[in-house]
Amino acid sequence: MTYRLQRLTWQLGGYLFLLLILLIIAFPIYWILLTAVKPASLTYTAKPALWTWEPSLASFVELFQEYPFHLWMFNSLWVTIANCAIAVAVGTTASYSLSRLRYPGRQFLSGFFFFVYLVPASLLFIPLYVILSDYRLLDNLWGLTWTYLTFTIPFCTWILKAYFAGIPIDLEEAALVDGANRLQALVRILLPIAAPGIAAATIFAFTLSWNEFLYAFIFLQDERKYTLSPGLTTLVYGDVFLWGQIMSGAVLMSVPVLFLYFFAQRFVVTGLTAGAVKG
Repeated sequence: MTYRLQRLTWQLGGYLFLLLILLIIAFPIYWILLTAVKPASLTYTAKPALWTWEPSLASFVELFQEYPFHLWMFNSLWVTIANCAIAVAVGTTASYSLSRLRYPGRQFLSGFFFFVYLVPASLLFIPLYVILSDYRLLDNLWGLTWTYLTFTIPFCTWILKAYFAGIPIDLEEAALVDGANRLQALVRILLPIAAPGIAAATIFAFTLSWNEFLYAFIFLQDERKYTLSPGLTTLVYGDVFLWGQIMSGAVLMSVPVLFLYFFAQRFVVTGLTAGAVKG
């Protein structure tokens, strides 16, 4: 009985610990949703209410009526989609080259891509600012897109290199023997097999671009050209925080990412695990 009691005690303690971790993770999300739908009279009180019986969408309506939120959403989508398309295309060809071809400097390039990905954005924004200024790309969505490529291309290359390395080379050699060239073997044989890895790289590149704040905040000056992350900072006036509108914007900002992960989570798990096992 003593052993069984100890086992039950440890199991109960483990479940309680997991429940505590779940509450710590879930409560901020709950608070964001609650603040977004609470009336303003309940938001700015000395004792914040943990529930509301009168949910309201007034904060969402005000966000669109009094601020260019729809433009921020469009700019974020534009920059993110353009960046993902370029990063995945370049990352796919670069990772194929690094994992399949043999040429001088290949190992150096592979290490260089990984090193560039590790460099924090806080070290790059000054030289990037100078470059954008010289080419008159400041306050320009295309200029912002190119700066995002400094971290999305290395990331996509890093993920897909491991994935391509896990695909049996016999498949490609068989296609080459049958008369296909390298490009045909890549497009017709390897890309369909690597689709889960490419999907995972696309989703993560989308998330990195969608949530990016520092570059967008520094390189864009016109409020109407802001993406969502710096746009939400305009809802803070000195020490006045428009919490209802801020949380409403945060909810709307999270919807595309949640939607993408919900429908593509299978590709994310498959792509990452396959690359991890072989890479």
